[in-house]
This record gives sequence, C-alpha cells and structure tokens, in this order.
Amino acid sequence: MNYFDLHCDTAFEMYHKKRELAQNDLAFDLESVDGYEKKAQVFAIWSDNSKEESENYGEFFEIFGYMQNEIAKNEDKAVLCTDADTLEKEDGRLKIIPAVEGARLIEKDISRIAILREYGVRILTLAHEGVNAVCGAYDTDEGFSDFGFDVVKECEKQGIIIDVSHMSEKSFWDFANVAQKPFLASHSNSFTVCAHPRNITDTQLRTVIARGGIVGVDFVKKHLAKVFAEKKEALYSKEFVYDTVVKHIVHFIEKGSDKNVCFGSDFDGTEKIKGLEKASKTALLGEYLEKNGAQSALVEDLFYNNAYNFFVKNL
Repeated sequence: MNYFDLHCDTAFEMYHKKRELAQNDLAFDLESVDGYEKKAQVFAIWSDNSKEESENYGEFFEIFGYMQNEIAKNEDKAVLCTDADTLEKEDGRLKIIPAVEGARLIEKDISRIAILREYGVRILTLAHEGVNAVCGAYDTDEGFSDFGFDVVKECEKQGIIIDVSHMSEKSFWDFANVAQKPFLASHSNSFTVCAHPRNITDTQLRTVIARGGIVGVDFVKKHLAKVFAEKKEALYSKEFVYDTVVKHIVHFIEKGSDKNVCFGSDFDGTEKIKGLEKASKTALLGEYLEKNGAQSALVEDLFYNNAYNFFVKNL
C-alpha cells in the first residue's frame, strides 16, 4: 500500500519535545511508514496562538531548521520535497512537503510570503483560531481583511498553495470568490456527517472540487462524531472508529469527490484515537475499506493517487 497524508504537526512536536524523526513516541515517525511503498507527508509548522506573531515568525525558522537536521540524519529514508520532480522520484524515501498552519507569523508583512517560499514552504493554512491579520477562523464570523486579499494574490504569485481548513464560512467564500488557482482543505471532515464548525459543507466541498482541489479526511475525534468528544473510549472499538471515518469518506464520494478525497490525519496535532494511534495503522483503515466492499483502485486513490496527482500539478 502507498501513503500520502495532507497534514501532520509532527515537526512542531519534534522540536518542542526534542524527538527524533527516525523513531519516537509521537503518532508519526519514519519507522511507522516503513511498510508503505510510496509515501509522502505534509509537515505543517503551526503558528502558536498563545504567542505573539513575531515570536511565531522567529520560531518557524527554529522548527524548520530542526526538521531539516532530522531529514539530513535520515537522508536514505526521507527527503524535503518542494517540487514535482522530487515527488515523482520512485526512490522509496518519504517525501516531506513543508507547510505553515496559521498566518499569524506573517503579521502584516507581505514580504514574508516570499521568504517562506524560499525556505521551502509550499502550503499555507491561512486561519487557525480567532482572527488574524488575514482572515477569521471557524470560531468567528469574520471574513478577509484587505490585507488578506493581498496575501492571496502574493501566495498565488509565489506558488504557495492555500489551505482553507480552519477558515470561517465567510472567510471561505471571501477567498473562493477571488482565488485563481487550485486550493485544498488539508484536514476537514464533512459537516453533514458531523456538524462541527471546523468541518466543511457540501457546497464548500463542491467548490473545492470545481477549482481542482482536494480535501483530506482527518482523525480528530470532535470532527468525526460527537461520541468521540465525550472521551468514553472504553465504549467503542477501533472498528467503530474506522466505520465513522468511512462515513465521511463515503459522503464526500457521493458528492462527486472520488478523485479529490484524501487523508489529512492531523497526526500529532490532536489527541490519538483508538485504532489510528500511529501512521502505520492507517493501513488497517485501508484493509477495513476493502473488507467492506471498496475496490482496491479506489483505496489506492484515497490513500495516495488523489493527493499525488494534485501535487504533481501544483507543487
């Protein structure tokens, strides 16, 4: 089986907990993806909401440097992936695509977008929580600022893909009305299946698809079902977890996204859930899908091909 995941916070956690990429007690490490043939993972560096914007900007370089050092220590198994040529190489190594989660680190300095691009950032999630200089997040009713629209133009000019996960609904439509290039929702589930404001509506999903984008189903408990938010793990099995994840996948596919739906686990950015505690266990979800009637071609699309095809075109 192949593996392509649109979002994890492992770089942030490795830096702060001083963990190694090769093997660690986090949800993602190199050992956990050894069993996959082709593999790629988006590593997002989070702009911590508890810190000042300037602190976020400075910390980005520290976290990125730590990540680079860990990749260098494991260059036989991992490579920083910032272009389609690297992604297309079938060398067995994990392709790590750099991203930033939350635009707070930009402050109101548009020149920082070019600097992020130069360092290797290829995806920018504009919102996280609350309101930043660009736009409002899912927990607000705020949309884009004038500066935010300038950020969209600059990202598209620089070749940074915009991620709409975490946006408020108003921000989503403000953005969608001006976007000129394909975008993604890296880790957002179905609002129809689970009515959490972090999830995306069917209309938003269709818009992402129409613009040539992709959406990643995440493993965040409160985004999957209310029962998981109650923290009564003894009352449910890993099969129940898989079935709940599949409900989101099936709903997305029913809305026409069989070539657009992927996974964006949010590993190391959320509390572990039973049966999906480590990246290696994502394969069990694939087995569960096939045992319950999914064609192997569809499973390969979900787990790798859909994301791969998007990034080959847009990276």
